[in-house]
Amino acid sequence: FSLLRGEPKGSRAIENVTEAVRDGAILVVLILFLFLLSFRTTIITLTAIPLSIAVTALVFKAFGVSINTMTLGGLAVAIGALVDDAIVDVENVYRRLKENRLAGSPAHPILVIYRASSEVRKPILVGTLLVVVVYAPLFGLAGMEGRLFAPIGVAYITSILASLVVSLTVTPIMCLWLLPNAKATARTKDGPLVRVVKAVGGRLMAFSCRHPWSIAMVVLAAGISSVAVLATRGTEFLPPFNEGTAQVNLILPPGASLETSDAFGRRLEEVLLDVPGVAGFGRKTGRGEGDEHAEGVNMSEAIVSFDPASGRSREETIADIRGRLAVAFPGVAVNVEQPLAHLLTHMLSGVNAQVAIKVFGPDLTVLRELAKDVELAVKPVDGVRDLILEPQVLMHQVNVLPRRDAMAVRGVRMETLAEAVELGLEGGEIDRMTVGQISYPIILRLRPEDRSDLQAVGNLMLETEGGERLRLSEVADVRVGWTPNNINRESVSRRVVVQHNVQGRALGDVVRDVEKALAPVRARLATMPGYSVRLSGQFEAQQEASKRLVLLSLFSFAAMFFILFGHYRSLNLSWQVMASIPMALIGAIVLLVATKQTVSIAVLVGLISLAGIAARNSILLIDHYLHLMREDGLPFGVPMILKAGKERLIPVLMTALCAGIALVPIVLAPDRPGRELLYPVATVILGGLVSSTLLDLLVTPGLFLVLGRRAAETHTQHRERRDRVAEELIEELHPDPLPAGSAPAAPLAQEPSIPSVPSSPGALHANS
Repeated sequence: FSLLRGEPKGSRAIENVTEAVRDGAILVVLILFLFLLSFRTTIITLTAIPLSIAVTALVFKAFGVSINTMTLGGLAVAIGALVDDAIVDVENVYRRLKENRLAGSPAHPILVIYRASSEVRKPILVGTLLVVVVYAPLFGLAGMEGRLFAPIGVAYITSILASLVVSLTVTPIMCLWLLPNAKATARTKDGPLVRVVKAVGGRLMAFSCRHPWSIAMVVLAAGISSVAVLATRGTEFLPPFNEGTAQVNLILPPGASLETSDAFGRRLEEVLLDVPGVAGFGRKTGRGEGDEHAEGVNMSEAIVSFDPASGRSREETIADIRGRLAVAFPGVAVNVEQPLAHLLTHMLSGVNAQVAIKVFGPDLTVLRELAKDVELAVKPVDGVRDLILEPQVLMHQVNVLPRRDAMAVRGVRMETLAEAVELGLEGGEIDRMTVGQISYPIILRLRPEDRSDLQAVGNLMLETEGGERLRLSEVADVRVGWTPNNINRESVSRRVVVQHNVQGRALGDVVRDVEKALAPVRARLATMPGYSVRLSGQFEAQQEASKRLVLLSLFSFAAMFFILFGHYRSLNLSWQVMASIPMALIGAIVLLVATKQTVSIAVLVGLISLAGIAARNSILLIDHYLHLMREDGLPFGVPMILKAGKERLIPVLMTALCAGIALVPIVLAPDRPGRELLYPVATVILGGLVSSTLLDLLVTPGLFLVLGRRAAETHTQHRERRDRVAEELIEELHPDPLPAGSAPAAPLAQEPSIPSVPSSPGALHANS
């Protein structure tokens, strides 16, 4: 359908998501410059964004992945994280170059940059692997949710891996070209924002070291409370889409004529014109037999376009339409839903409503009685809207009952009788007529007035095997009987459906109340063999997808733990990094509740992806603790923890702020088409980043102080032993002294005669 501006919804959705990517990138630029106060470092860091997106586009092109709302959504979520690896690398190089300038005997910039990049290379790699692993469950989703969220995972993982490659290759080279002679590296003082952040962060980390257990208990209680809130929060399958339109179905009893349906449709148009916020509509009554969703003329369907300048929300306009239709058409079944949601529910449950209560059994009369009981039981439930009992009435039908004994005596085969009846009442193609290039079928059947005349039907001529001709009434009884207007089956069993939509409450809460209301009906069915009732619809898909996501996420968390254990060789240190996940959950749930969202599949996707993002900051802190103990020889204790925390504070905050602030455009405009699925994901990631970053400063230093001594010392000793073994192995492989006449080359660190980086790569090669 076209929207008011004449643009397809897909175009507006892609435009809105593209704007989110652009606005997020602009905010990232501001954050980088505020912290670094250097155009060169900002440019080096920002290079990761276009290069990562370019590599992602090339990968998409190679594998035939299309650029659509979902893949762009993955880039919108990842846009802030694309600079994370580059931030850590550039900030560490920048800080080491400043320290090198102040040193008594400065080392060569190449060596400084090499050592600074090597210092953070492994935590960068491990952190990126964790983010990739946590997105793996998206590829295990089946059905519609898999089609929606898997492209987000593909785009996110591809762009993050591209940013990792950029940070390991391009970023160090650009640092070598731009930073050694930069004026910023000669500044002895940090910028005002950095000084304030370090002062506040230092106090928080010192407070953490003084009260580790008290803080841990408070955070643990907050985490448990957050899980409890999440478990009791309302649920739904997907967040509501903002299509700018609504579909209104007016369903009259079966058998209603086209004239009657058209009259009701005109009345429907008059009602819709009076609704504030309705810009226009189009109506059709009935659907042709060749349509994918063929309907009788008793159903009128109106597609209503909303006016975005009316000042009314989508929910307000739809609620107003429902209220006016209930007054204008008392006793007539009405269904109001958005077109895409309408198709979604039909694909999931086979009916055009969010919840379908299906009653199964062999006897249609009993089924209709049970369905009526279900309708009466469900009607009082709060939040139930557009309650419709599947229209099923008895209609007149011409029945032809063969007399087999007479047929046997006269020599009439059953196939002959059936073909004659089918040709006379239903019609059949006997030839085709070609006019120009178009071929038209020639259909033979009785006239409409003869098809309803029992005598005319009985006068249909049959031919016996002997060639004799006789009338149908001579070998069969033709009479009028009663039959249901339709008989629906599912899993080989007859069924009648009671369907309804949900408004004003979460889908999961309404379904729970509906289940309680159906308890008396289920008790009655327990005494009726062959009869049953089952709920189907969006909530069923939501429950199945949620179970699958939770199960797959357990495997992802296990993979995260094994990656961390392979990195640290310590259960203790691995668990300390994993402790950042519940800290992130606290902020995610708080922001989820503050924005009045329910728990949908999109929210669960955001929570899972948040786990890997939150763990990266803890890795940076703990790795630097170990680095100071191993490389600088600092003893384990509060001074070492505070020193490491202050040195890693700025990259930790910058990565968190860039990843979070890039999501702000999505969070601030959730109703814009194309951002509906991204809004819950962005909300929980943003809230989780805020809490995990702040609590990392409050919890991680104290936990490492009280729990990490033995693990840190063991890790440091293991690395020292490994380095000694490597040195001994090198000596065994190369025991011979240098050839005569040659002198051992002095390390670059002892070459003060090379004060600065060459002006070009060619000069660098010549000097080397």
